[in-house]
Amino acid sequence: MLVPMIVLAADPKPDVARKETINSYRVFAKEGQEAALKAALAAHAQKFHGGAWKWHVSLVLSGPDEGAYMIVEGPNSWTELENRGDLGAEHQKDFDENVSPHIERSTPEAYLTLEPQASTVAADAWSPTKTLVRYYYAKPGRSPRLLESMKLLKRVWQKRGQNVVVWSTYFSGEPAYILAVRLKNGWKDLDADVMDIRKAADETIGAGAYDRILDEISVDASRVVDEMLESKPELSSK
Repeated sequence: MLVPMIVLAADPKPDVARKETINSYRVFAKEGQEAALKAALAAHAQKFHGGAWKWHVSLVLSGPDEGAYMIVEGPNSWTELENRGDLGAEHQKDFDENVSPHIERSTPEAYLTLEPQASTVAADAWSPTKTLVRYYYAKPGRSPRLLESMKLLKRVWQKRGQNVVVWSTYFSGEPAYILAVRLKNGWKDLDADVMDIRKAADETIGAGAYDRILDEISVDASRVVDEMLESKPELSSK
């Protein structure tokens, strides 16, 4: 009886006033219907997804979900998410009749919560162009240690002037931390003259720090998955 009590006591209640949670899923177009799906997504977003439920849509360029369109709402508070509902019968009818027919498959809905102690920018500091995404899937019981590595890396990202947001999955499948590097000017930022990551770690944490952090992550993470995303403002809410 003691173990469940300890777990519950260590899990802080989310602050309902904070707008730090996003909900997201991905859709894949049926063969030959990508143009139709894009048109349907754009029309649906403009008509039904304003305010708190604004859509941020990106195309997945690489990784296991290459070719998918990622749809993100938020960030919102948990109270707002509780009150969202299905946005009304007209909204659901439009999605079912005009969007769904062009979708081959969708991923399950995911809820992600900001880790501000590991992020260098705010949850709503969206990239206007490209984003590099890395998923760190935590081994059982290793999530807290994995987060400590992300907090150390924050100092390195700040030294290099990088816009990085770290999310954690919230009761949405495998426990993971999602690191999103939001590029200000697109891929050209990767050619910019920024400080080498190992040098930045040496100067902010100590000699050999970066390799030590990677070693720790290799112990705490079961696997790592990388993606490249391209923002699609023409499919997103205005």
